[in-house]
Amino acid sequence: MQERKGEKRKFLVIVSDEKQVDLVRLKELYDLKKLEFLKQEDMEQILKTTPGNVSLFSLQNDQEHALEVLIDEDLLQEEQLAFHPLYNGMSLFLNPQEALKFIEAIDHPYQITRIPKKEYVYQKQKKSA
Repeated sequence: MQERKGEKRKFLVIVSDEKQVDLVRLKELYDLKKLEFLKQEDMEQILKTTPGNVSLFSLQNDQEHALEVLIDEDLLQEEQLAFHPLYNGMSLFLNPQEALKFIEAIDHPYQITRIPKKEYVYQKQKKSA
Protein backbone atom coordinates (compact mmCIF):
# COMPACT_ATOMS: atom_id res chain seq x y z
CA MET A 1 0.00 0.00 0.00
CA GLN A 2 1.03 3.60 -0.34
CA GLU A 3 -0.24 7.07 0.36
CA ARG A 4 -1.74 8.60 -2.74
CA LYS A 5 -0.71 12.10 -1.66
CA GLY A 6 1.55 13.69 0.92
CA GLU A 7 4.74 11.83 1.78
CA LYS A 8 3.68 8.83 -0.33
CA ARG A 9 4.85 6.44 2.38
CA LYS A 10 4.81 2.81 1.27
CA PHE A 11 3.79 -0.14 3.44
CA LEU A 12 3.74 -3.90 3.54
CA VAL A 13 0.91 -4.78 5.94
CA ILE A 14 1.06 -8.39 7.14
CA VAL A 15 -2.23 -9.77 8.48
CA SER A 16 -4.13 -13.04 8.54
CA ASP A 17 -5.83 -13.90 5.27
CA GLU A 18 -9.08 -13.94 7.27
CA LYS A 19 -8.80 -10.33 8.42
CA GLN A 20 -10.26 -7.53 6.35
CA VAL A 21 -8.30 -4.41 7.21
CA ASP A 22 -10.23 -1.24 8.00
CA LEU A 23 -8.26 1.12 5.78
CA VAL A 24 -10.03 4.21 7.13
CA ARG A 25 -8.97 3.42 10.70
CA LEU A 26 -5.48 2.36 9.59
CA LYS A 27 -5.11 5.69 7.81
CA GLU A 28 -6.17 7.52 10.99
CA LEU A 29 -3.83 5.50 13.24
CA TYR A 30 -0.80 6.39 11.14
CA ASP A 31 -1.92 9.90 10.17
CA LEU A 32 -1.86 9.01 6.49
CA LYS A 33 -3.39 10.59 3.45
CA LYS A 34 -5.54 8.56 1.08
CA LEU A 35 -4.31 4.96 0.70
CA GLU A 36 -4.03 2.96 -2.50
CA PHE A 37 -2.42 -0.27 -3.59
CA LEU A 38 1.15 -0.03 -4.78
CA LYS A 39 1.47 0.24 -8.53
CA GLN A 40 2.76 -2.87 -10.25
CA GLU A 41 5.83 -1.02 -11.55
CA ASP A 42 6.73 0.11 -8.02
CA MET A 43 6.18 -3.39 -6.66
CA GLU A 44 8.46 -4.84 -9.31
CA GLN A 45 11.12 -2.22 -8.62
CA ILE A 46 11.06 -2.48 -4.82
CA LEU A 47 10.20 -6.14 -4.19
CA LYS A 48 11.17 -7.70 -7.54
CA THR A 49 7.77 -9.40 -7.70
CA THR A 50 4.27 -8.92 -9.06
CA PRO A 51 0.82 -8.64 -7.46
CA GLY A 52 -0.29 -11.99 -6.10
CA ASN A 53 3.26 -13.04 -5.23
CA VAL A 54 4.05 -10.52 -2.48
CA SER A 55 5.20 -12.24 0.67
CA LEU A 56 7.24 -11.79 3.81
CA PHE A 57 10.15 -13.23 1.82
CA SER A 58 9.85 -10.48 -0.81
CA LEU A 59 11.31 -8.10 1.79
CA GLN A 60 14.79 -9.45 1.06
CA ASN A 61 14.59 -7.47 -2.19
CA ASP A 62 13.75 -4.18 -0.48
CA GLN A 63 17.41 -3.25 -0.01
CA GLU A 64 16.67 0.46 0.48
CA HIS A 65 13.92 -0.19 3.06
CA ALA A 66 11.40 1.72 0.95
CA LEU A 67 8.55 -0.16 2.64
CA GLU A 68 7.42 0.30 6.22
CA VAL A 69 6.50 -3.16 7.48
CA LEU A 70 3.47 -3.39 9.76
CA ILE A 71 2.80 -6.79 11.33
CA ASP A 72 -0.55 -7.41 12.97
CA GLU A 73 -0.05 -8.25 16.65
CA ASP A 74 -2.79 -10.91 16.38
CA LEU A 75 -0.42 -13.02 14.26
CA LEU A 76 1.87 -13.51 17.25
CA GLN A 77 -0.83 -15.62 18.90
CA GLU A 78 -0.93 -18.13 16.02
CA GLU A 79 0.93 -21.44 16.11
CA GLN A 80 1.84 -21.34 12.43
CA LEU A 81 1.89 -18.66 9.73
CA ALA A 82 1.87 -19.47 6.01
CA PHE A 83 3.85 -17.41 3.51
CA HIS A 84 4.51 -17.87 -0.20
CA PRO A 85 8.22 -18.52 -0.81
CA LEU A 86 8.46 -15.88 -3.60
CA TYR A 87 5.99 -17.94 -5.65
CA ASN A 88 2.29 -18.28 -4.89
CA GLY A 89 2.08 -21.92 -5.97
CA MET A 90 3.18 -23.20 -2.57
CA SER A 91 3.38 -22.12 1.06
CA LEU A 92 6.03 -22.26 3.73
CA PHE A 93 4.87 -22.57 7.34
CA LEU A 94 6.70 -20.77 10.15
CA ASN A 95 5.86 -20.01 13.72
CA PRO A 96 5.64 -16.27 14.44
CA GLN A 97 9.08 -16.10 16.05
CA GLU A 98 10.71 -17.72 13.00
CA ALA A 99 9.01 -15.15 10.76
CA LEU A 100 10.38 -12.31 12.89
CA LYS A 101 13.84 -13.90 12.87
CA PHE A 102 13.78 -13.87 9.07
CA ILE A 103 12.98 -10.15 8.99
CA GLU A 104 15.72 -9.48 11.53
CA ALA A 105 18.20 -11.62 9.58
CA ILE A 106 17.71 -9.47 6.47
CA ASP A 107 17.97 -6.39 8.70
CA HIS A 108 14.64 -4.90 7.63
CA PRO A 109 12.87 -2.64 10.14
CA TYR A 110 9.36 -3.67 11.15
CA GLN A 111 6.69 -2.72 13.62
CA ILE A 112 4.30 -5.02 15.48
CA THR A 113 1.04 -3.17 15.85
CA ARG A 114 -2.71 -3.56 16.06
CA ILE A 115 -4.09 -3.56 12.54
CA PRO A 116 -7.76 -2.54 12.73
CA LYS A 117 -10.35 -5.01 11.50
CA LYS A 118 -13.24 -3.82 9.37
CA GLU A 119 -16.47 -4.01 11.35
CA TYR A 120 -19.69 -4.61 9.53
CA VAL A 121 -22.94 -3.13 10.71
CA TYR A 122 -26.07 -4.85 9.52
CA GLN A 123 -28.68 -2.38 8.35
CA LYS A 124 -32.20 -3.55 7.79
CA GLN A 125 -33.42 -2.48 4.39
CA LYS A 126 -36.68 -0.56 4.19
CA LYS A 127 -39.47 -2.21 2.29
CA SER A 128 -40.63 -0.30 -0.71
CA ALA A 129 -44.33 0.46 -1.03
